[in-house]
Amino acid sequence: MSQTQKIDTPSTFNEIDTPNGILKYLKKNNNNYKFSSRYRYSVLDLVGCKRKSFYKQSGILQEENIHDSTLQSMWSTVRGNLLHQMTYAYNWRELDMEYKVELKNGKIATVAGRLDMYDWKTKTIMDLKTTDMIKWNIKQGNLPKTEHILQLQIYDTIFSNYIPVEGLNLVYADMTDIVTFNIQRKDRREWISQRIQEIEDSIDSKNTPNGEINSFCQFCPYQTRCYNDGNGLVEKPLSIPNNPSHQEKKLRNCDLK
Repeated sequence: MSQTQKIDTPSTFNEIDTPNGILKYLKKNNNNYKFSSRYRYSVLDLVGCKRKSFYKQSGILQEENIHDSTLQSMWSTVRGNLLHQMTYAYNWRELDMEYKVELKNGKIATVAGRLDMYDWKTKTIMDLKTTDMIKWNIKQGNLPKTEHILQLQIYDTIFSNYIPVEGLNLVYADMTDIVTFNIQRKDRREWISQRIQEIEDSIDSKNTPNGEINSFCQFCPYQTRCYNDGNGLVEKPLSIPNNPSHQEKKLRNCDLK
């Protein structure tokens, strides 16, 4: 004798609000999403130049980078995008996470991180970096970069409360080679809090921190400002101050992404 399976009636289900992620997606695609970057830091903001983060959090208008329209820079971007397609090798990729930090003034800062790849079988976080002449840079001692190691350890710190993590891999790729480094795990909670507090203290005191010169200065959107403020960029700036109205529109478009 067959049995009829009982199905719950509609009265047993509760309608709830549309998930926030879906609402944000719809608002972004309808140009109806307001986003404030104050007290919000990306992992790259933290491992990069402290002065750059200070300018960003202070609302300083970004400049027009001269490199933006060159053939070399356009090819570099496209090449990086092509190599980055390797992240599709894993189903767990482009994972987002937020990490909260309480500041001395009672405010809450948010650190936003996004994993390139995660191997759930080996419980390994992987970060992909595209570069030039990998083998030569390794021989010169230029790879792996300290800031890349730190970035991966921060990912571990903010993600390990939600997904199991047992290994960290830093993957460098160019058009001919792929080299992977196994990175030691290290709790970076104290470092994160201290780094953000130092930037916030500079904002409160209106004291511009010294620039932390690195290879990415040539792409920084605050080069003229950094050069003029001293104790920072010493080479000729490769960016020019932008038209405020044009820049405000550009920043609005960036916020919607």
